[in-house]
Amino acid sequence: MTSWTEVELGSHINALTGFPFKSARFIDENANAIRLLRGDNVAQGSLRWEGVKCWPRSDTGDYDKYELCENDVILAMDRPWIEAGLKFAYVRKADLPSLLVQRVTRMRGTATLDVQFLRYIIGSPSFTAHVKSITTGVNVPHISGKDISKYRFFLPPIETQRRIASILGAYDDLIEANRQRVKLLEEMARGLFEEWFVRFRFPGHENVPILDTPNGMLPEGWRWGTASDLIEFDPRTRVPNEGLKPFIPMGYLDTQTSLIAPPERREGNSGAKFKNGDTLFARITPCLENGKTGLVRDLNSNGNVGFGSTEFIVMRGARAGAAFTYCLSRLNSFRNHARGSMSGATGRQRARTDSLANYVMAIPATDEPFKKFEKAAGPMLDLVGSLGASCERLAASRDLLLPRLISGQLLVEAAEQQLAAE
Repeated sequence: MTSWTEVELGSHINALTGFPFKSARFIDENANAIRLLRGDNVAQGSLRWEGVKCWPRSDTGDYDKYELCENDVILAMDRPWIEAGLKFAYVRKADLPSLLVQRVTRMRGTATLDVQFLRYIIGSPSFTAHVKSITTGVNVPHISGKDISKYRFFLPPIETQRRIASILGAYDDLIEANRQRVKLLEEMARGLFEEWFVRFRFPGHENVPILDTPNGMLPEGWRWGTASDLIEFDPRTRVPNEGLKPFIPMGYLDTQTSLIAPPERREGNSGAKFKNGDTLFARITPCLENGKTGLVRDLNSNGNVGFGSTEFIVMRGARAGAAFTYCLSRLNSFRNHARGSMSGATGRQRARTDSLANYVMAIPATDEPFKKFEKAAGPMLDLVGSLGASCERLAASRDLLLPRLISGQLLVEAAEQQLAAE
């Protein structure tokens, strides 16, 4: 620690706030567009591009300074901290090319501050505490570039910075590898669902004639019905009022996968009630549009039941199983149907449970396709859950090491030994 110096962040970074691109010229993503990185695209530790707005590539010549580079550190300046955590990320190769928009800050390292080490400085609990202490505004809490620059921390020699970043980066690499496997498994399960129950290429389909019905093509023996023929919506579930029980807030659901962050423990039982195997479907705007949906796993106490946000619609496999129910909840036509049912005041619109239950779909003649689908897709989603739990453990180890390493409380050599053990 004798060679570590207390410094102000602004003296050791190259920082830039984005450009106020005119929303009237935003276009949808296509081959002739470049993505615009706005505050909405900044999640906790990663960038998300669903619903991204873009800018014409033919008009990017004057905005060279706002082009992002791999490893740039990004921080949202409006609502920088939310229930799910600090809205910061770093730019990966897959995020490029993209342009920086106003109310988002881009930070780069300098000769004295390694950019990889900078990533963990911004991701530290100490920096989050700094942001929370300086955030101003009531309707739209925000921070300024000047506020960011004033953060003080201890800066080690550049070689020590790189060793620390390498240790923490190894955890992130393992987490990212697991996330890629999760993405692939989810795509496989959902693809199988569409193949069997939308395109009707289920096992043995070669021997089943496809008939032209007034509502569309349908395999012989199948019928048109509704989701409620197969699934229970908001089923009655008893959650005791006494004692601490698993609680899942809206912020714990993912927008892209079935994973749900580990539940909190709360008293009471007010809100949606569910058990293992249930799908939680966000019904309120903008969570529904953003894709917040999750498959409940690992409720290992209080009878394997829990409760959560009042804005969940709970879907439970009845005739169909848990994998079928979750995959249906991710189907584009089902989600579009849910969005079409939304009502209420602007900004607080909600999908109606009865509308989801009345979603029209093809129903097999027997339960055999459901059983085969659960046997095929169920293990994929089980593995998603296991990989998600592994990510949580790795992230917990990293987050335990991070503040101790960047403050000099833990020797780099000791952290390297712990990483080897992991």
